[in-house]
Amino acid sequence: FKRTSSRLRVGKIKAKRMLYSIISALNVQTVLIGLLVVLVVYKLRQRWKYNMPPGPFCWPLIGSYEVIQAKYLHEIFGKFTQKYGPVFTVSLGPYQTVVLNDINSVTEALVKSKADFANRPSIHSVDVLTEGGKDIAFANYTPTWKLHRKIAGKALRQYLAGNHLEKVLHDSMNKCLPLMAKEKGAFNPENYIDLMVFNILNAVCFGESVELDDPEFVNFMKMDKDATEMVGKGFVEDMFPIMYKIWTTNKYRTVIKMFDEIISLVKRKFQEHDKTFNSDNIRDFTDSLILARKEAEQEENEEMLSQLSDTHLRQTILDIFSAGIDTSRITLYFAVRYMAGLPEIQSKVQEEIDRVVGKDRLPGIKDREKLSYTEATLHEAMRLGTAAPVGVPHSTLCDTKVGGYDVPKDTMVMINHWALHHDPNYWKDVEKFDPTRFLDENGKLGMKPESWLPFSAGRRVCLGETVAKPELHLIFATIMQRFKITLPEGTDPELKLGGSGGVTMPATYEVIITDRIKT
Repeated sequence: FKRTSSRLRVGKIKAKRMLYSIISALNVQTVLIGLLVVLVVYKLRQRWKYNMPPGPFCWPLIGSYEVIQAKYLHEIFGKFTQKYGPVFTVSLGPYQTVVLNDINSVTEALVKSKADFANRPSIHSVDVLTEGGKDIAFANYTPTWKLHRKIAGKALRQYLAGNHLEKVLHDSMNKCLPLMAKEKGAFNPENYIDLMVFNILNAVCFGESVELDDPEFVNFMKMDKDATEMVGKGFVEDMFPIMYKIWTTNKYRTVIKMFDEIISLVKRKFQEHDKTFNSDNIRDFTDSLILARKEAEQEENEEMLSQLSDTHLRQTILDIFSAGIDTSRITLYFAVRYMAGLPEIQSKVQEEIDRVVGKDRLPGIKDREKLSYTEATLHEAMRLGTAAPVGVPHSTLCDTKVGGYDVPKDTMVMINHWALHHDPNYWKDVEKFDPTRFLDENGKLGMKPESWLPFSAGRRVCLGETVAKPELHLIFATIMQRFKITLPEGTDPELKLGGSGGVTMPATYEVIITDRIKT
């Protein structure tokens, strides 16, 4: 009898365990199916309620399979444009996204619709990298952001009012060009371009300069390049946000660690500036930023100003320093590679520089207006070699419209700058490198072409544009003044694209240089 009872108890326990396993499995399946049904109903409700732009089929949770598989976002978006028109809808994971691919829809959204498209989407990884959305580039469009932008803009104007930029640029080029001139035979010019850009923005932001083998420079550029490559491909955690609470990928943890190091570097330099700040001796942009905040304390609402912390100022410096280094170095990679493969255009640039500047001094800020062909050549390199082809995503602050379609509140909106720069309706012989597109009938730099938008537009136009334009022009002009640049024998002159996702750059290349100014 005892044995029978024992067997019965064991049998009951096994049965309960089996039943519990079945119920647990059913619960998980039920939850997943229920979640899927809710998402499908929500999507259908959106379609019924709003006249949203057309687009490809998108799987719940995953989004568009073609977008996930694409190497470059701008290319797959260009393909969709041919089928659905210049305004269409895709899903990037959980983010329903409207993509704008022509200047008419972009102008309507960013300029004519005022602040409707001025917000930023809520993306967990971005929130972490910007210390809770306290930067300018990625932060939400709020009263605090507007004050933040106002103070940062004032600081930049104060810094650029003198000859600071030209001085730091000449100091950097005088350090880098002799090093580059020592190269014999074919070499990759990236390290030298990196040092030029790093030293200029390091001096702009912190008043410091480094050597080619400086550990801070070497470590920063390695982290910056690795992070740019990883971030360009996106994070799976942003597609499935629940992963942040359960398990994160090694890629995500690596990027966070690298950004923590970069933030720590900027934090240390900012604190050093704050301790030694002297309003009678403004050394760099960081000092200008501290001064602008102190002046705002006398002018702005105290409660509003209290929301603007040191973290906001540090993140502003990061926007100029780190993001500035990224876009500048990639733009110059493109410009140098194009010149190496286009000797006739390179010669015209050098003829103009020799005529206007000569060879006895470096090009200066005042020379820029006379170096029209040189600037037009740089602009054409920026058109064909768009460093950030889909830019920084926007988000709608309210229910609005674009291109005759409805766009619900909190919808992600992306601008395909690459499509604008390759639109055959605005550019003749789209793929041809032709600087004269940017010149008027007198050979002077003309009005900005309508479909050329490397710095975006509207409320979220790039904060660093006022620094980037003269900086890029003078670096490019100075390189062209000093060196004749050619490709190694047997190299295909056609530029091949590298990068991935939302970041493009030339595939790794080598050049051969000839010093035009014997020193």
